[in-house]
Amino acid sequence: MSHKKTDQLRKLYVRHQRLRTRNAQMNTVNRVAFCLLIIVLCAILPVTALPSLSASDELEETYQTEWKQKLKVATEAKDSADREHRAIQQDPRYLEIKARERLKWSKPGERILVFPAYIPEVK
Repeated sequence: MSHKKTDQLRKLYVRHQRLRTRNAQMNTVNRVAFCLLIIVLCAILPVTALPSLSASDELEETYQTEWKQKLKVATEAKDSADREHRAIQQDPRYLEIKARERLKWSKPGERILVFPAYIPEVK
């Protein structure tokens, strides 16, 4: 080979080595930039999600409170119905009293006093 061709090959080899080195450096920079982007996103997303999480916690607490109130009302209604059922089974006079009360019947010579329901004033 001539001196000129070997010189050209050497220049091409050096240029190729420089391009490989630059390419490796760019790959490293790209990886570091990607990692930094992921770290920043992992730091920003939870911070932006906190207000919506606290709002959902408040909403869940409201639902829990409403559910507990409804459960309490339902439990009280069931207890009342159970008490009335037991009273009907154990005391036959109770059934007579309830029927007369509901149908507004009275025995001869009996006086019935009816009081209006108390309705509190709204201020």
